[in-house]
Order: sequence, then C-alpha cells, then structure tokens
Amino acid sequence: METAVERWKIMLNLRAQQMDAAYARLGRTSADFWDRRARRFHSTTKDAVVHDPLLRRLQDVVTAHTSVLDVGAGTGRFLLALAPTGGHITAVEPNAAMLGYLRKDADGQGLTNITIIQSTWQDAPETLAADIVICSHVLYPIVDIVPFLAKLIKATGHICYIYMRATSIDALTGHLWKHFHGDERRLPPGYIHALDVLYELGIYADVEVVKLPVILSYPSVDVAVEEVSEQLILPGDDMTRKELRHLLEDWLVERNGMLVPPVEAMIGAIITVQK
Repeated sequence: METAVERWKIMLNLRAQQMDAAYARLGRTSADFWDRRARRFHSTTKDAVVHDPLLRRLQDVVTAHTSVLDVGAGTGRFLLALAPTGGHITAVEPNAAMLGYLRKDADGQGLTNITIIQSTWQDAPETLAADIVICSHVLYPIVDIVPFLAKLIKATGHICYIYMRATSIDALTGHLWKHFHGDERRLPPGYIHALDVLYELGIYADVEVVKLPVILSYPSVDVAVEEVSEQLILPGDDMTRKELRHLLEDWLVERNGMLVPPVEAMIGAIITVQK
C-alpha cells in the first residue's frame, strides 16, 4: 500500500503530465502562469482577505512583539493586514510580478517592518525563522513535500499555520475541462493529504475546517472568458472562445454585481502545528 508521501507525489505527477500535455498542444509551458495572473490574483485576494478566517485567527495571536514569516506571500494579502500592528514580518515569494504589487502596497501604506526575499522556500536561507509561520495555499504543487514541511517546522518558533482547501479551485471548473479536453481533470492534493503526510512524519497538527470565499469572480463575461480560458489551458481562437462564452453564460450566476460559480463557499482547513 502506498504511503501518504507516495500518494502526494503520484497525484502531482499525474496532474503535471496532464497539464504539460495541454500546454504542449498550445506550444507553450506554464512557466509564466503567475506573471499573467498576478494582477487578477492581487485584486481578488485583496478584497477577499477581510473575510478570511485565517486572518481572524492571525489577528488574535500577532502583536507588536510577534515576528511573522509568510512563506509564499504572493501579493501580501495577510502580511499587509498584519504589518500595521504586528512586529517584524518577512515575506518569501519567488514571483517578481507578485512582489511588485506587494512592494507597491507596502510603500503606499508606509510600512517599514517588512523584509522581502524573492526566492522559493526551498532556496530561501536556512536561517529564516519567526514566532509565527504562515504557509497559505502554497503546498498544492510541491512535489518534494517532506523537506518543504521540515523546513517550515524548523523555522517555526511558536505556531505554523498551513492553509489549504479541501478540493482545488479546478474542481469547480472540472466539467468545463472535461468538455474541452475529454478527460477528468487531475486535481492537486488537498488538506486531508497534507494531514496524512504530517502524521506520517510524526508531526501532530490541529485542524479547523472553515468555509472559504470563492475567489473565482468576474465583473463581466468577457473577463470570465479570459480568466477561465487561462485556467483551462485553452487555445485563443474565436471558435473556442465563443463556445466557452456560451458555457459560462449558462453556468455563472450574478452575486453582488459579480459573476461567480453557483456555490456559496469552498471548504478548507487551517492546519496548526504548535511547538
């Protein structure tokens, strides 16, 4: 029987094979995915963070004397909310486009207690450490999960928060993937798989299941076509876009002036490791 670590790697290898094949049909790779997505990611997560259950948890424990390390900080949704009343915060993020938004917002707020390190977590300095470590929606593509988690726990002085969904956002658009590609979409691991790996490594964590806001929201059908086409790895020809538009018009619903999938929320978990 496969171990939790083996299961994790199998899921990601199967997903990578499927996505690589889809990108190959378009003659490109996923290398610049987040460069293309940074602007929309910034706008959607910045608006959603005020309702995020992890932020509420963090605000209860982070004080002016608390150091924070945000691994995979993205555009800085959590650290920008914590910095005004928190201690020193270190952001580790490999994507330059994401960090551009983080720096701009930090400068705009006049924040001086943030250190930014452009790096993957795997290549970040081994000396990094903080009272509170945040790893929010980062683990999904990490194949070598054991050293990644070990480094997270080593860097943690008090509490490590690992934030994950139960199922991928790609599950919401799985029917669209199958429509265009003909097969079931391979999904990345969810929080239950991370818990299995932690347990297998002898790391015992608490878990709180929470409802997460659905970040797939679009101001217009045109924007939805652009975003979902990227997510589904579709060609940009007029016929495909027209077909996708019809499918989205039938599927998306209007809520608070935005077009969203017909679900109220997604299920996720705050995984807490205390030392």
